[in-house]
Amino acid sequence: MKPYFNCHTHTMYSNIRLIDSINKPKDLIDKAIELGLSGIAITDHECLSAHIEVEKYMKEIKDKHPDFTVAFGNEIYLINERFPRQQYYHFILIAKDEVGHRALRELSSKAWMNSYVDRKMERVPTTKEELSEIVNKFKGHLIATTACIGGELPSTALMYTKAKMINDMNNAMVFYKQINDFLTYCLDLFGEDFYIECAPGTSPEQITVNQVCQKIADFYKIKMVVGTDAHYLTKNERSVHKAYLNSKEGDREVDSFYEFTYLMDDEEITYLLKYSFEKDYVEKILENTLEIQKKIKEYSLFHK
Repeated sequence: MKPYFNCHTHTMYSNIRLIDSINKPKDLIDKAIELGLSGIAITDHECLSAHIEVEKYMKEIKDKHPDFTVAFGNEIYLINERFPRQQYYHFILIAKDEVGHRALRELSSKAWMNSYVDRKMERVPTTKEELSEIVNKFKGHLIATTACIGGELPSTALMYTKAKMINDMNNAMVFYKQINDFLTYCLDLFGEDFYIECAPGTSPEQITVNQVCQKIADFYKIKMVVGTDAHYLTKNERSVHKAYLNSKEGDREVDSFYEFTYLMDDEEITYLLKYSFEKDYVEKILENTLEIQKKIKEYSLFHK
């Protein structure tokens, strides 16, 4: 068993605006420990509400599992500016310490205070200008990753690849510039605390995104990590999660996006990543997740 740190997981607190995850925080932690993970980051969708419950539970199990790390994070929606009918790109932020968590709180408060309704849903995005302002205020205390296939880099990389396949070089250049601008922005802001995230999966789109992102990571000399974007605990609960997502009026297409969004041990995640990468590169990706874990300091959110 080879431990790794899962930098992208969700709990039921992600359901604050829409039904999303069936994971209870304690169950998520217990299952991650059972599977042999070295730690996880709680990255609910623009919500920090799980963090107090998680810290309480970690204090209860600290003596039994002293080396297991739970990092506090947030999956924000990162955009250039606020306007309706746009794509709200996912982006992962993880606090290194109590200062980083203060940055998360300020960012989340700003996003909620500026929320608006678009396509019958409350939107809580963060602009890149706001992210720059607060990250620079607390420089060096946050880790960032490009998130799942809903992030700006993976989404744009996929569009770039599709444009090249049909020889649409005009759009390919537009997407190429967007990728370069986005990575330049992230590297200037986070430096070595910025990582490109890949995900395990067998769909053609996920494999394409993983492989294109590997080329991008190598070119820009950015380390790759893996997150399973866990919305349920094990693959046996996939049907339960699907039923939950479709529990309101109308159907949500869930099979392709959520097929592999659960916790995995190192053997399963290695097996699935081999659809996208060579074995040596998979091992490097898993090692990079431990680098993130080492950057997380122990701190408390409780005060007198």
